[in-house]
Amino acid sequence: MPSADTRHFFLTKPTHFRIKYTINHWMNTNNQVEPEKAEVQWNTLLEHYKRLGAKVEVFESVDGWPDQVFTGDSIFLYGKHAIAGRFRYFERSGEVSPMIERFEQRGYTIHQVPDGLFFEGNGEAIAWDGRILAGYGVRSDREALDFLSKTLDVEVIPFRVLPPHFHVDTIVCPLRKDLLAYVPSGMDEDSRRRIENLGVDLIAIDQDEGLELACNSMALGDDVIVSTHKAPKFHKELEKVGFTVIPLDLSEFAKSGGGAKCLTLEAYAPRLD
Repeated sequence: MPSADTRHFFLTKPTHFRIKYTINHWMNTNNQVEPEKAEVQWNTLLEHYKRLGAKVEVFESVDGWPDQVFTGDSIFLYGKHAIAGRFRYFERSGEVSPMIERFEQRGYTIHQVPDGLFFEGNGEAIAWDGRILAGYGVRSDREALDFLSKTLDVEVIPFRVLPPHFHVDTIVCPLRKDLLAYVPSGMDEDSRRRIENLGVDLIAIDQDEGLELACNSMALGDDVIVSTHKAPKFHKELEKVGFTVIPLDLSEFAKSGGGAKCLTLEAYAPRLD
C-alpha cells in the first residue's frame, strides 16, 4: 500500500452516532452507544492517522443520520471523480447529499449510478494496485460495479459478500500490493477462487475473528491499524510478515458493524503506469 504520508482520509465526528435501527447482524437498539467512549475511540483513531503521517480532514456530523460516522459508505473517490452512493436502506439515505456537496466544492466530478441500482461507496470498493476490489450481493448490486469500472476506466474485481457481512471492506483488506487479508467465510466459492487466483500472498482470517471485524482494518506502510483486540491469530500473522500491529478498541462502532476502515473515507489516487 502507498506510504502513509501520501494518503488522504476524511472522517466524520461521532457526535450523533447512536443505534436507532437494526439493519445488520451487529446492530441492536438495546445495545446502545456510549457517546463519550465512542468519542475517545474515534479520537484515538484520528491521532494514530496523524501520527503515522496521513493527511486527515474532519467533517461535522448532521443530526438525524446516526450512521454517517461511517464516512465512506456514501461516496467513492478515485482521482478527481466521485461515485455517489445509493443506500439500500432508507435509514441511511440522507447521508449522500451532504457528501456530494462537499466534494463538488472540492472540484470532484460527481457520477450517479443508474436508477434502480444500489452502491454503498467506499465501503464496497477499495482501490488496490491499479485495480478496485469491490463487493456486491447484500447492499450493492453487481451491475453497479460494471458502472464503476466503465466510468473510471479501471479493472474491478468483484466479490459476492455473504451475510452476516454486508460490505467488502469487512471481508477483504489490502496490506501490500502483493498481500491481501480476507475472510473466506464472508464470500462465495467463486469469489474465494477469484482472490486465490490473483497471484498474491493471502492471510486468511477465520470466521470468529472476521465477525470481530478484524478485516475492517487499515494498512499504512509497515503499520496496520486493526479494529479490534480480539483477533490474536490475525495479529500474529501480520507480525510474521513484518508489520507493526496497532490494535484499537473500536467496540462502540462495532455495535453498528464498523471498524477503522468503515470510519474512513480515502481519496484514492489512480496508479500512474
